[in-house]
Amino acid sequence: MVKFALYLLVLVIFAYGSKQLGFPKAYFLFLVAILGSVAGMVLLPLFKPVFSSLWSLLPLKSNRKQNAETQDINDGRFQQVLVKETKKLPEETEPAEADAEPAPERKEVLELKREHRKEAKLDPETGDTFDSLRSRLARPAVYAFRPYPPHREKHGRSKIGGLPDLPNSIPWPKAPGHGDQVKADLPLHFLAQIDLADLPWRPEGIPKAGMLFFFGRFDESLSWSEPEVASANDIRVLYDADYAGAPTAFPKNLPSLRDGNYHFDLLFGLPGDEKSRIFPEWPLNFAKVETMPVAEGLPFEAPEGYREAHTRHLTDQLLTAFGTMTADNARHREFHLFAPWTEEDKAAGKPLVVRPHEETGFPFAPRGIGLICRILRNRHAAKLEETGFETCFEDWQLQADRSHETAIEQRAIEAFIEDLNDFLAQAADKRYSNYLKSDIERAMHRLVTESGADPELAKHVPELVYVAAADRHPVFLKDADGVQCPEFPGARSGNCYHQMFGHLSSVQFQMAHDSPEQLLLQLFSDWGAEMTIGDGGEFDFMINESDLGEQEFDKVSAAHCAH
Repeated sequence: MVKFALYLLVLVIFAYGSKQLGFPKAYFLFLVAILGSVAGMVLLPLFKPVFSSLWSLLPLKSNRKQNAETQDINDGRFQQVLVKETKKLPEETEPAEADAEPAPERKEVLELKREHRKEAKLDPETGDTFDSLRSRLARPAVYAFRPYPPHREKHGRSKIGGLPDLPNSIPWPKAPGHGDQVKADLPLHFLAQIDLADLPWRPEGIPKAGMLFFFGRFDESLSWSEPEVASANDIRVLYDADYAGAPTAFPKNLPSLRDGNYHFDLLFGLPGDEKSRIFPEWPLNFAKVETMPVAEGLPFEAPEGYREAHTRHLTDQLLTAFGTMTADNARHREFHLFAPWTEEDKAAGKPLVVRPHEETGFPFAPRGIGLICRILRNRHAAKLEETGFETCFEDWQLQADRSHETAIEQRAIEAFIEDLNDFLAQAADKRYSNYLKSDIERAMHRLVTESGADPELAKHVPELVYVAAADRHPVFLKDADGVQCPEFPGARSGNCYHQMFGHLSSVQFQMAHDSPEQLLLQLFSDWGAEMTIGDGGEFDFMINESDLGEQEFDKVSAAHCAH
């Protein structure tokens, strides 16, 4: 009421001033505003019930939630759905951790998982819990994830990226073509291969051995599943039952990834470079897990608290699959490549300073030097020319490219760091230095990505770098307080694991519970492997149950989904 009185006083003052200064139109408008405000204040209580009734009729999400009936899992309408779900479950539906005695190195992880789990009562009236829904709706699945740090665990021939192990009898798949949308005989990009013998669990119909190959058209538009375009123009899934293949070179006319706008090319590409046509290779390991439908995929209105419980359940499953890394401070971690650089230093324009090699191991390998030179020459060419360092880093890159990941001489390392610090000093600016710091760290992320396919390079990358890059990879960081940031791997930068079978979790659509199709493979955007699918999306490869029974993988369909 006090605020309203002040509001009227302001209007009166403006009206009086307008009249005195000879502005009749303004005086009239302020007078109308005063009278309208007073009338609204008097009449609002009389019409409030009418306004509330009209508002409740609007199709708003808040109104749907408020007007929804209380869901009772014992209601006959939902029991029919749940009975169908129970019939669809295979016999082996126990949570992954109950299958066998965990290995000693996993026991600590399972303890963290048990401490993390909280029993959530979803409906205080009926006492239903998330676990009571699990007994009816859970489906087993397999997570395909990249071992991290790479080459610390055994792995087989399953992988994402790189080159496929195609047998001579299976040619590289090509799109048949469709008008101007898809060029005829266009080779498809290799995405992943899965050795079925490595899987810890498989649904009925999936062979116990053999290699599945997944290909897709990875252009800029990713316009898969267009109604008038045949599926063969988008994807192809091939099956080799005999393991008769070896790494196969890609066709000469394979298009560049994303029509030349691939992440690596934009950051590290230089004039004259060939555009990237294959993804970085990284091996895959597998873990059996339990999946639950997301709230939108339930066959009834999600009870209150379901989403939170579902997130905790997902974290439990990921903890079981991935394990943890130890970090001194899991919440605040970085590459620690630079000397302390405070806000006062930034404001004063003091330059970044790379710490000595003996303190960090930086730049870790000749490839580290090459990547730093590439990103500087790509994104900071004008500054290099301005400061006279253009040919300096060109020479360093050529020297690094000739080294072929061999050991770096101590003198060369010291000379490179000295040149880099000289450039950082001459380019010093509180804003520009931040850009330089970010790009040098981008080069370190790329170094970690390339170590996935190179065991020798992986040996040169120290633990602190893997810890700093962890939020792009399948790992939980653990410190003295337990599991810390992120809440689950990839929470801040896209998923870093992929899924076979089980409940579909899509950013765009949900699969009906009685659908004859089932998930074969879901490839998520994976920043750590630089397989970014649209705007944080995924590829969903689906197969009809009847086709799976006949092992007709050539009938697999797929969709690209993104935010």
